[in-house]
Amino acid sequence: MTFFRRSFILLLAAILLPCLSRAETAEESLLQATFKVFNADSTSTGFLVRDPAPDAAPTNVLLVTTGHTFVQATGDSILLVCRVKNERGEWERCDHKIMIRQGTNALWTCHPTQDVAVLRCTLPPQALFKALPQEALADEAAAEKSGLTVGHRLFYFGYPCRTEANGAGFPLFREGVVSGYPLFPARLYPSFLFSAPTFAGDSGAPVAIEASDGRQPLVIGLVVTRTQQNDHLKSPEWDLTFKRDMDLGSILHAVYIRETISLLR
Repeated sequence: MTFFRRSFILLLAAILLPCLSRAETAEESLLQATFKVFNADSTSTGFLVRDPAPDAAPTNVLLVTTGHTFVQATGDSILLVCRVKNERGEWERCDHKIMIRQGTNALWTCHPTQDVAVLRCTLPPQALFKALPQEALADEAAAEKSGLTVGHRLFYFGYPCRTEANGAGFPLFREGVVSGYPLFPARLYPSFLFSAPTFAGDSGAPVAIEASDGRQPLVIGLVVTRTQQNDHLKSPEWDLTFKRDMDLGSILHAVYIRETISLLR
């Protein structure tokens, strides 16, 4: 190879390489879909799914979380901690008000038997997010095909004890392992335990594995409960209860998220 040809190739690489973006990981995709949901009386985790309505704008999304998140929230609205970039390209939080009630009428849709809810909402145009396609929610066939069973490693994003990763309001990444068995059929075993620390604020956190392409998340469910050991000490003068977290959480199968979305009008 001549000196000039080598120099030309190096120059071309220097021009083109910065234009090639790194492939996004499954974890990063789920991160961009996960947000903190809160008001004075309720704090949870929620994640975004694309609105299936044919005329839905890109900022029209479905907010998925636990049903008790909205039930326990008082008043007619909650705040979604959106994320934006300022003129310097720096991440900042943007608390966005979302209506959840009109008078006594709930605006969200709940599953008739399980603790999951879906709310149609519109995000501010400056918000940066990635709503998941419905195909990212594992139906029972997809969950079984993935090999999901006891010992399977999972990852999830949430806000344990309301903690944010930083001032921009990003969630925290954690991992766990399926502990319960059996997992299927989901109609008999709607939820299952996994070994991972879960706390108040994690309700609604999406739990996923990597899809077969290794770049997209496959959401197998959402966190609905945590498990605690309660120890009681009692005397004639006092009665105390000590609560200890057992590093166990409960995951509701994603099939029930799909069923709740199908109930939207």
